[in-house]
Amino acid sequence: MHPRLDDGTAVPPAHTAATFQAIPNVQFPVHLRSVARLDFGSGVDEGSTKVLPPKVGKPYPNLVAAVDADGNELAGIRLPDITVPLATYTGWNVRHADIGGPGQTLSLLGSTIPFPATQAERQAAGDPRLAIEERYLSKEDYLGRVKQAAESLVQQGYLLAEDLSTVTEQALQRYDRFRGRVGAAKV
Repeated sequence: MHPRLDDGTAVPPAHTAATFQAIPNVQFPVHLRSVARLDFGSGVDEGSTKVLPPKVGKPYPNLVAAVDADGNELAGIRLPDITVPLATYTGWNVRHADIGGPGQTLSLLGSTIPFPATQAERQAAGDPRLAIEERYLSKEDYLGRVKQAAESLVQQGYLLAEDLSTVTEQALQRYDRFRGRVGAAKV
């Protein structure tokens, strides 16, 4: 369920960056880690290092997960938060210039970038992602879709049936929080 080359879910960073650059006030990481081949000499397999510092060789390809139009990853186990989204969820968070290292990522911190609540808010912000009111007819419509997505995960063996009520209750809380943020300060 991880990103793969053969199905197009592992892509060069520029492919994913374009989606995030279109979202107002969102910065895609500038400094992505890359790893290069290192040559320590012929004795490495026997535990001997002959070349120090090692010769730096060709870098490995730097790939990231492909995302949908909302900026949510396509690969992986797509939980209801991703299949019935209220926001863009990332596994990264960019450092603010005030703390140094602008454009670099903060370790182990992701981001939640809520969708605009209304079409008017989306248009005013120039946000390409559909607003919550454009995605779901009502809170009940949203909750029905979440339940359906969660039940599908139970059938696939990725979610326990006993967790369905927790998943739907948390989704309901997020809906109320994100839908009620009309005119709130932008992220």
